[in-house]
Amino acid sequence: MIFPSFKYAMLMCSLPVHPSKLFSNQQTAISGIQLDKRLALLDAQDAKDLLCIEELLFWSQISDATDEFIIKKSLEIIDSIHDGFLRNVLTWRLELRTLLCALRLRCAGLGQPPKNSFVGIGRWLSYIESNWDKPDFGLGFRAPWLNTANQLLIENRSFELEKLLMEITWKYYATESNQHFFDFPAVVIYVLRWDIINRWTLYHADLAVKHFDELVENGLDTVTLEF
Repeated sequence: MIFPSFKYAMLMCSLPVHPSKLFSNQQTAISGIQLDKRLALLDAQDAKDLLCIEELLFWSQISDATDEFIIKKSLEIIDSIHDGFLRNVLTWRLELRTLLCALRLRCAGLGQPPKNSFVGIGRWLSYIESNWDKPDFGLGFRAPWLNTANQLLIENRSFELEKLLMEITWKYYATESNQHFFDFPAVVIYVLRWDIINRWTLYHADLAVKHFDELVENGLDTVTLEF
């Protein structure tokens, strides 16, 4: 019997290292087919958790679902993940989406929401409501990218905004990867970073602008959960 920790050490050692800079890449360090072959080493529960994580974080169009429903299902998925570190990573991503949604709604002309009424996930809901008229919702000390994102959104520079969000996420994953090396969380972070590189290498600027305009148009309704 091969213990999971040993299997995952073998798995991580078989994967090429991600580059430090996202936008310098023209292709992924490993193909999707080869990555899936490596991931066959995952235990059944970990493979299930990884699938849930990827489905939760994949952006696409979802119809006939309210923000409240999406958030409820998102929280249920987070609670189902067994590893606390990964639950925190997922929560961070959904907090980023919540901030982006708030920027989009404010840019569209929505007035300051009443207390405890803004729909979202994470720590920043009260900041959003209390600092609605501030470009960074009073969170510049924690999320310095907000001012830049707000300006790009105002200027309708969709492609630049999506690149900014990709780079923020890329750097966050890179930092978090320093906490895990040869275990399941390390595998998940590797896969999530691979997904970002893969998305970037497939990008065409005109298609990206169209895609992001659709996301901005629909706000949180664009988060796919693919249940």
